Amino acid sequence: MKASKVVNLAFLQELKESHSSLWEDVNLLGSYVQEPFCPDWLEQNGGGLLRRLREGLSSQYRLEETFGYVDGPMGETDPDIEKAIDQHLRIFLQCVALSEQCDDLEYAGRLRIESTRMWRQLRAMYESILDHEALERRIISRGLGLQIPHPIPTHATLNQPLAT
Repeated sequence: MKASKVVNLAFLQELKESHSSLWEDVNLLGSYVQEPFCPDWLEQNGGGLLRRLREGLSSQYRLEETFGYVDGPMGETDPDIEKAIDQHLRIFLQCVALSEQCDDLEYAGRLRIESTRMWRQLRAMYESILDHEALERRIISRGLGLQIPHPIPTHATLNQPLAT
């Protein structure tokens, strides 16, 4: 039997609130993947945004897994905690693949031709990030006994204390 993973709730919540540049990029991605689709935006901003997201997600998830999810007593880990940790890897790998794909297409002069497909993949990644953040906010709120309304911190919610 191995040690279970438990959540350092206050630290995980603090990590969520402290990485504003990542959440700004996630919000930017969210505004891009909404209709209407604009291939010019992808050509002008996609590569840089994906590189920043790759670095931001790597840093965020590394901190969360080091200080937010810690070894607990021997036993089973809560399935939601296991799912959240698994999502870190899946989302990060999805971001890396999209970033490399965007760079390759841009280098080959094919980004505009493939922009609709890239847009769909970016939208899927954004939805994965939303699902993940909603799961972690539920884990935090359940542990703290609080209601946390929005899965992705925005400019309006970044510095607000959690409501009870």
